[in-house]
Amino acid sequence: MSDAGELPAWAETIRDERRTAGWSQKQLAAELYKAARSCSVVLSEFDSVVRRIKSHEAGTNRPKDPYPLLYCRVFGIDEVTLFQGPTRSAAPAVDDLIEHASWVERTNVGDSTIAMLDETRYHLGERHTQIPPAQMLASVLRYHRQIHALLRGGKQRLRQTRELFRIDADLLAHACILMGDLYDDESAAVYGEAARLCAEEADASPAAALSAQAKTERWRHRYAISADAARRGFDCSPATPLRVLLACQEANAASLLGDFVRAQAALLRADDAAQVVSDDSGVTPWSCPAPRRSLYALSVALQAREARAALTAADAAESAWADGAPRVVASWAQVRFGAGIAYVMMNDVEAAAEHIAPALLLPPEHRLATITSYLVRMDSRLQAPQFRGSDTVSTLREQISAFTSARALLPAAEDA
Repeated sequence: MSDAGELPAWAETIRDERRTAGWSQKQLAAELYKAARSCSVVLSEFDSVVRRIKSHEAGTNRPKDPYPLLYCRVFGIDEVTLFQGPTRSAAPAVDDLIEHASWVERTNVGDSTIAMLDETRYHLGERHTQIPPAQMLASVLRYHRQIHALLRGGKQRLRQTRELFRIDADLLAHACILMGDLYDDESAAVYGEAARLCAEEADASPAAALSAQAKTERWRHRYAISADAARRGFDCSPATPLRVLLACQEANAASLLGDFVRAQAALLRADDAAQVVSDDSGVTPWSCPAPRRSLYALSVALQAREARAALTAADAAESAWADGAPRVVASWAQVRFGAGIAYVMMNDVEAAAEHIAPALLLPPEHRLATITSYLVRMDSRLQAPQFRGSDTVSTLREQISAFTSARALLPAAEDA
């Protein structure tokens, strides 16, 4: 029983909840009966239940089973609220608010650190073509691990968490590209999906992740999936070089499917998108300057068995470089080897050997999957019956074998 003039918390709660519902004590008794029937509880006669309610509200008897359960069902509250009662003050105590504000402000990362991570992500992209892929991959993964530790190791403000996920999405997409270059398509697929999920978590554009996935799926010979991923990326990408690249990737995958109408339409979209891109350094994983667009046109032409169109595209790439476009080693080697395939298709192996000779000097650390695949295709063509007995062909095949056997490797486990 409570002291005179002081009601227990549960008594106040029952009384206040009843009054808020607009019920009399008899009406509350009727509601308790309904709740009792729904949970197969038997109550005493009606007048007895009304007397119980009165004693509960007066604080003379603490509710005992089954009344706590029934009150909670009727009022839509839990037992903690029932027995602790409402907060005496309409607003939280000042000390509580100060502690809450302090908790909101606590974070395991500062805005300046996030800005530095973002700057590092940007510079890694800008140096993509200047550093051997294995070395670049080790750096990208190192910064990914730092962000992963921050996300898993403490609390950030929501905007900071989104920023970390956004930065990590780009790093993971970059890693996906590099792993594909280094002949590990299965790992690349995992990193590409992780990049997409991080972009989604950050409420950021998934275009870079979709570009990385499009490339990976192409190398896994899943051409329809690759083309569709590239198209989805194109549709959600802003007017950046990446949008141009995505259209080219769709064209490439579509040509591998044999859908040359779709491939040509995608190449036209790439040219249109390039007209509204004001700045493309030409050296990031997401760049697509004129020489790279010509390379994709060359690839589509080869798939369509249009050797002269492929050579025309190769000449366009060389002209763009001569006019001052950044000469990316990987693109240059692919253009050289692609033109070589076109010459082989025309049965001119001497021209093919002459054309690819400079690119065969590429250092092993730059011999990526995207480059060696051209030579694999060339070697397959050189095995045709019309080339048997040719000393030039034999020498060329030996050079191709030497080149592809000394290819770029993934970084050592301690560096990755």
